[in-house]
Amino acid sequence: MITSFDQKKIINILFIAAVVILVVNLVLNKFFLDNNEKNIELTTAEIDSTFRLALFNLGIHEEWIKKQKGNENPVNLSVRIPNDLPIVLVLQEMNNVFDTNEVKINSVEKKIGGSTSLKLISGKEVRLNANLVYNDKIRRKTARVGFIVNRTDIDTEYDSLLLEYPEQFAIMLIPSENSAKFVKKILKNGKEYIVYLNEIDELKYKLSDNYSPIRLKNSIREIVGTFPQAVFFLIDDKSSLYNLNVYPLLKEELEKRKIRLIEESSFKNLTSLEKENSFEIFNNALDNLNWGEDKVYIISAEDFLSLNPEIIKYRKLGYRFTNPSALLF
Repeated sequence: MITSFDQKKIINILFIAAVVILVVNLVLNKFFLDNNEKNIELTTAEIDSTFRLALFNLGIHEEWIKKQKGNENPVNLSVRIPNDLPIVLVLQEMNNVFDTNEVKINSVEKKIGGSTSLKLISGKEVRLNANLVYNDKIRRKTARVGFIVNRTDIDTEYDSLLLEYPEQFAIMLIPSENSAKFVKKILKNGKEYIVYLNEIDELKYKLSDNYSPIRLKNSIREIVGTFPQAVFFLIDDKSSLYNLNVYPLLKEELEKRKIRLIEESSFKNLTSLEKENSFEIFNNALDNLNWGEDKVYIISAEDFLSLNPEIIKYRKLGYRFTNPSALLF
């Protein structure tokens, strides 16, 4: 039997244990809070470097950033901003590169469409002052890019991702019953499509250099009737279709219907055989574009979807991504 003495002893032990646990928690909390407070303060040099990185991400050139005379802490900068870059995007990028637990960003628009002042604060001290001033004499590199995404009947696993993808592009379809069903979803989701002519398997759409002119015309009629809203027709100019028996008749029949026929070799193909090279191929292609140039590329569905981070990066720099129809016609 437990005596009253034993009960009091147990209660005292539990009370002491609770007090010890409470004290330990208070000490640990203070220790971690002190450490966190030490970690949230960035130096002026760190903030200056990250601030410039945000500007470079938006296509701002080094020569557009001028350091003003004065103390090193805080650093004072004057930044020329091109007219095509809204200040709201600059502030958005600042919030992307800085941890708001470490740096607070205060902005004041002095004049609409004129200038905005920024203060970057860390550890309760202003570390950087920047005056962002619009200038109509500077330009970021601009180029317009369109994508023809090669979607085959075996690529159906990417269909929903392509339809939900926010960028504008055209989907390349080989004539087939599967493609005919997919067209309805393409149009419903506000995308555009292109009919691709190469080695067609399904009999009613098949084009063969062994066919008579009448049979070829029947196949062409089936293709045009099934895909009436195609932006244009694309022909594999390395296939057997591109010969004296098929191509002239095909071109004539499509011209009668005012349908454009374009050779595949007119467009650079960015599809990579090795997945790890897709980013490099894409970056090289876009970096080599001239100022103000329009370019349309062919790319596989898989590579196109994987390049979303790169597309976002180039959009920030001032590149525009749009439908191929807007660039070609």
